[in-house]
Amino acid sequence: MRWLVTVLFLLVAAAVVVGQNATQQQPIAYKAGQVWKFDNHAGFEDSTITILKVESRPKVGTVIHVRIEKIPAGDCGSVHLTRSIEHLALRESTLRESRHELLKENVELPDAYFEAYRQWEKEKKPEIVKSPLREVVAPTPGGMICNLLPVQTT
Repeated sequence: MRWLVTVLFLLVAAAVVVGQNATQQQPIAYKAGQVWKFDNHAGFEDSTITILKVESRPKVGTVIHVRIEKIPAGDCGSVHLTRSIEHLALRESTLRESRHELLKENVELPDAYFEAYRQWEKEKKPEIVKSPLREVVAPTPGGMICNLLPVQTT
């Protein structure tokens, strides 16, 4: 009888472990209001992706509308410049291929965040990004001109 209890205990323990592994392997669902830390490669440590909207489109599948902030844009001496992309429409697979981790959920999305989305929606052939996200946000080649002059008082 004791061996039967041991066998049952081991079967239940194995089922729990299998269930946990199955849960860990399922990708998290993208939802509006999530904020993700973007690609922790050098220079992108502070960059974030905010999900504005998730929708299904014929022939494309799931499209995720995002806002990307604090993208490195170069340096002028000790001043570190950043830029933002107000709206990008991405295939879900494009976002899944990028390296990112969930920071927050259910953040409030100001109406101003949707202005660029509304402009995109009005286009005859709205662009949906298929390239890797890291390529999309990469800095454009060419140098910056930094004319930082001290403030003069009279």
